[in-house]
Amino acid sequence: MGSDGRRRYDPASVDRLVAACLEPGVSVSRLALEHGVNVNLLRKWIQRAKRLGHPVPAGPAFVPVQVGPDRSLAVQRSSLDKRIERLSCAAKLSASLPNGVSVSVECSDVDGLTAIIGALGHVQARR
Repeated sequence: MGSDGRRRYDPASVDRLVAACLEPGVSVSRLALEHGVNVNLLRKWIQRAKRLGHPVPAGPAFVPVQVGPDRSLAVQRSSLDKRIERLSCAAKLSASLPNGVSVSVECSDVDGLTAIIGALGHVQARR
């Protein structure tokens, strides 16, 4: 700090921070917080650097992309489906209902188990 109570910043550090702020996609506010600098002061430095003609990094260049059918994705999905079929096995479900009934089910049919779980979820307890 100077005798007037103001912080003094190293010019080389200021230049590096301004250069970082000029990179595409960078949050000036985030960098200001990370470096303990007031965001308004940092924005002033950025404006000064632009006025003085410091090089501003160019944004990302446009790259045309051609979208076509992706056959490899279809092959991956079919092989994944086959692996899932091989790995699927019977699931066991055991539940003790509030009315004292115990239910045990072993089933490999996912839709059937879903229906059973849904039905058990709607059973009213006796009072």
